[in-house]
Amino acid sequence: MKLLIVEDYKKISDLLALFAREQQHVVKQAKSAEEALSFLESESFDAMILDLMLPNMQGEELLKKIRAISDIYIMVISAKIDIEGKIDVLSLGADDYVTKPFSADEVMVRLKNVESRIKQTKPNVLSFNQHDLLIYPLKREVLKNDNIIKFTEYEFDILLFLAQHPQLVFSREQIIETCFKDSDAYDRVIDAFIKNIRKKIDKDQDQSYIKTHYGIGYEFVGEVDDH
Repeated sequence: MKLLIVEDYKKISDLLALFAREQQHVVKQAKSAEEALSFLESESFDAMILDLMLPNMQGEELLKKIRAISDIYIMVISAKIDIEGKIDVLSLGADDYVTKPFSADEVMVRLKNVESRIKQTKPNVLSFNQHDLLIYPLKREVLKNDNIIKFTEYEFDILLFLAQHPQLVFSREQIIETCFKDSDAYDRVIDAFIKNIRKKIDKDQDQSYIKTHYGIGYEFVGEVDDH
């Protein structure tokens, strides 16, 4: 199993890494949420051990960012022992909660128990047409021919939604329901956003990433790259 340990206290991180490697796990260690995000953008992991008390960005915020785009198994390890705190963390999407101080053996047993149920997650980058188009959900960044393309918030949300569900047709109403939850957007606005997205990522109209199904909706038709 490939494991990411996110812990800023080196002794704890090294201890968990030592025990995990003894169990034949492949381990990466991150000292901050920012470093963890960098790893997640480029690599695939089966599980994560996450400390909540991190410098700069706290573990809860990192957890929310990850859960927005990934179902990676996340075990939180924290000194917070109050029941409400645990419930809050679990409601954010954590799969397990271990209270400090803890036994490294216990953590390894818990990982072993879920290993058979953990699904291999894809790298948190969407790549299409032989790396012509790259979408980084966590960084909210799009590269076209290795050049960063600027998108508005809604343009990015629409592109990401369609790209995460290639070869499926979505109506304007479905796109609004998913990408405009806190907005009073109406269906014809989607046409304008799609037009802007196409201008930024398409070579020409005959090679568009987004196909129009007249009277029905839109379909992302980019060819997914093997990672």
